[in-house]
Amino acid sequence: MNKKSTNLLLSLALGSLLFAAPVAAQDNTGNGGWTLQEAIDYAKQNNLQVKQTRVGRDMNAIDLKQARMQRLPSLNAGGGYSFNSGSYQNPVDFSLSTENSQTANFQANTSLPLFMGFQQTNLIKQYGLDLEASEQDILAIQNDITLQIITSYLNILFSEELIKTAELQRGTTQQQLDRTRILFEAGSVAEVAVLDLESQLATDELDIINAQNQRDISRLSLVQLLNLEDEQARNFDIVIPDVPEPDENPVLIDPEQVYDVATQTQPGIKAADLRVMSADKALAVARGAYYPRLSVGASMSTRYLNLAERQIDRQTVIEGYREQIFYSDNQGTPAQTYFLPIIVQRGIYENYPLLDQFQDNINKNVGFSLNIPIFNGMQVRSNVQRAKLSQLNARLNADLERNQLRQTIEQAYVDALAAQRKYAAAEQQVTALERSYRNAELRLNSGVINTVDFSVITSNYRRAQSSLIQAKYEYTFKLKVLDFYQGKEITL
Repeated sequence: MNKKSTNLLLSLALGSLLFAAPVAAQDNTGNGGWTLQEAIDYAKQNNLQVKQTRVGRDMNAIDLKQARMQRLPSLNAGGGYSFNSGSYQNPVDFSLSTENSQTANFQANTSLPLFMGFQQTNLIKQYGLDLEASEQDILAIQNDITLQIITSYLNILFSEELIKTAELQRGTTQQQLDRTRILFEAGSVAEVAVLDLESQLATDELDIINAQNQRDISRLSLVQLLNLEDEQARNFDIVIPDVPEPDENPVLIDPEQVYDVATQTQPGIKAADLRVMSADKALAVARGAYYPRLSVGASMSTRYLNLAERQIDRQTVIEGYREQIFYSDNQGTPAQTYFLPIIVQRGIYENYPLLDQFQDNINKNVGFSLNIPIFNGMQVRSNVQRAKLSQLNARLNADLERNQLRQTIEQAYVDALAAQRKYAAAEQQVTALERSYRNAELRLNSGVINTVDFSVITSNYRRAQSSLIQAKYEYTFKLKVLDFYQGKEITL
């Protein structure tokens, strides 16, 4: 998780602390309320960002599986059938023919890479590292969602406290208004005192509405993080825990020690380191293209022709006679003429079945292929340079992740110290203003001070209470952030 997102979460949490005031804790478990841990566990499984990150993890798993399968031989088969009319070359005896015929063929081939510059080996390692990094990404996004869940959960708690505080203030104002009206009717106070309290009562009503709106917005934010369905969203409620008062003198671990632990436990750091290692393997894959490639292949094919016949026997036949003249002397005087038969051997043929032709016409081939890269438009060199830049970028991202982590932890440590001092000062302020408020209430009932002065004192007391609650939750949250970076479970 980077510093920007962490600071945003802290700002969201602290922004909801304005005008918060303490209320009694209650338990909504019987009403089906969600505890903080239940919300966190549910969001880790059902949040849309988490689901999207899991999809990326699954895609990396497919890439790794495919890279491993590339080591296996490839096998392909095919065939064809055609009808020939007119002049064509007989595929069996390669003679020219003009008869209509039908031909069929079938072929299968396989190949196996023997050496590819170790590219496949490095590619498998690269995809394996990418898969591990994506697993850490899931944990990192779950951590982000956890902080967002805590922020929204605290916002609801603050809003509930604000509602109860505003309701208590409204009740107090209503009682003062009723008492002042009696005094006004008796002529003891001026009408302006009644008007002031009526104005204050309207302000209290507005504070209740604003607090209710803030609670509804916070609840909606939490519902969206949980990715709840309509029915669940309508009936959504949380368990309001009893948040204890923070220890005024906690033991804060040195930020350097927190950083050392965080670098070993935070998934964002692990993911960045894994991607540096992945970039190293990607560079090795790119350099592997410089090496020759050797592969072995084999193929087998056969064919069929419907006009083909096969010889099953031979027979002797007389195709005609040839005239043979014998001469009686050297002058060419014919003595006798004979007609001699022309005897030839002819084959006896029968139809050549398809399966027999496929079996008899099988052709097999095995060979090796060597590809030596010489010049390919500097493509390999460019790919290597890109891989080097990606490697540098991955290392810079890892350094940036560590730097942001260090800054976030240091800031959280300083904020925790500041919140501790603020809480102690706010606690003293509430104690002092509470005495002033009790005294002013007695003087108002005695008619010593007017409603305007009492309203000022009351407002100061209520603001002090809100500041105390603000400091309480701010201080608690800062300590939880430090616990988070130490790998501790965050609970309220």
